[in-house]
Amino acid sequence: MSTCTALIIPANLAEPARIETIDAGLDTLQTLVAGNIEAVTVDDWHFYLNEEGKILHLAPNRRAAQLVLEETGVLADVYCGDVVVLGETADGDEANVPEHLIDTAQQLFGLHQTA
Repeated sequence: MSTCTALIIPANLAEPARIETIDAGLDTLQTLVAGNIEAVTVDDWHFYLNEEGKILHLAPNRRAAQLVLEETGVLADVYCGDVVVLGETADGDEANVPEHLIDTAQQLFGLHQTA
């Protein structure tokens, strides 16, 4: 298991998006998204969300959608529930969320820094 700096984006707009150091193992990711994970890969980063978010009628994650649209210019899906964003190594392992994503998220919706 690896420890990584992650960007956590709650679907609930009343909860702040935050940067947090997490154990990037399956158990932690499932806890953060409240269920089985689905991965969405974009360039040198990816994010996890609840794979049944739409079926469970979880709230759409507007901030995650805003981040994806800003970074890629394309929004191909509706992301529901809380989202965990991580970086990716060349061989596909978990890595710290890229600084450019942190900067973009800070500009778009602000971030709360945690330990």
